[in-house]
Amino acid sequence: MAPIAKTSWAFLPACLALLTFVLSPASAQEVAGNGHGAPEPHIITLRADPSCPSNCDPDSDHPGYDVELAKVIFGAAGYEVDYRLLSWSRTLVEVRNNTIDGFVAGIKDDAPDFIFPDEPGGVLINAFAARKGSNWKWAGPDSLKGKVLGYIPDYQYFPELKSYIDAHANDPKLVQGVAMMNATELNLRKLAVGRIDLTCDDMSVLQYEINRLKLNDQLEVITPGVGAPVPNYIAFGPSNPRAHKLARLWDDGIRRLRKSGELKQILDRYGIKDWK
Repeated sequence: MAPIAKTSWAFLPACLALLTFVLSPASAQEVAGNGHGAPEPHIITLRADPSCPSNCDPDSDHPGYDVELAKVIFGAAGYEVDYRLLSWSRTLVEVRNNTIDGFVAGIKDDAPDFIFPDEPGGVLINAFAARKGSNWKWAGPDSLKGKVLGYIPDYQYFPELKSYIDAHANDPKLVQGVAMMNATELNLRKLAVGRIDLTCDDMSVLQYEINRLKLNDQLEVITPGVGAPVPNYIAFGPSNPRAHKLARLWDDGIRRLRKSGELKQILDRYGIKDWK
């Protein structure tokens, strides 16, 4: 048997340093941009809670139309998009701390100090979900009397509803918040079994999730007719040194894809029409 070669003591410190770098969990986390370091220069880290059809399961062949658009737009500029799911509250914290680059499907009221592109990634339309046969209609906060409303903390609901939630946030007989990553799904499941009476979200998100969960025979979407559609965005942290560059790339990319017809092709996969 051949003798085992001996490592020179002169090279041992360098070898150990290299081994520590390769095996260090922190180095991998920093590249991933998961809260333990700034995003790697050629990777754009995007996070959000699931809000299908804008952003969905990252491992699905339908990860969301905004995610697909981001991969096409930023990929053309030499970036790789690292999109994963994270609770909305945590996403806002991590983007503001510059440990991840941006969020998906947020509105300007979510984080007014963030860097937003000019071109939105869709629009949000206020809607409620209720059990079929309830005959419930929105007629101002008084129409919520005797109802248990499920909501998602840190979401920016329309003013009358937000004021109602804020006023009753400590009364679970009136409002119940779900801050988990799959909050919309959980609220719809609670609604289906009667643990809550209503939940509010974007119209397309509610309908998409009801279809996915096969709850069409139990739940319906009700639009209150309150306010105009609100643009939603991929936006970047205020202390991110490349935020303005990424916002410009998004703007140029959306305009290019709209002109070429590729935007329509991607939206068609999700049954969404161009919001412009």
